[in-house]
Amino acid sequence: MPVSPPVPSPSSSSLSFKSIERDECHSRADKTMDEWSDCLKMMLKYSDPRDDFQKTLKRFTQVDGHAKNTKQSLEKANQALDQLLEKRQGILGSIKTLQETQRKLELQQQHPIIKTTIDS
Repeated sequence: MPVSPPVPSPSSSSLSFKSIERDECHSRADKTMDEWSDCLKMMLKYSDPRDDFQKTLKRFTQVDGHAKNTKQSLEKANQALDQLLEKRQGILGSIKTLQETQRKLELQQQHPIIKTTIDS
């Protein structure tokens, strides 16, 4: 049965308002804790611990499978990144070669004398 909170009279000081609010808050908190305790006791009384244990084991087994799949996926991603890094090195080498070729072509266009020495 809910208890109605006391209503202070207007002549009460603000300190008494705070005191009443604090007491009411503590009272409600105690009541809530008691209700939760009763609820948990009932749940434990009517639940089968073997079922809970089996459910927990099943969840651990599922988590183990997920962890294995995640590990395999991470290993594949790591291999793909390694391959990309190797490709990147090859591309950078090709770009460097192209830049050197372009630089030599520009030199040949600017200085025809160099052309004969480069061709030789």
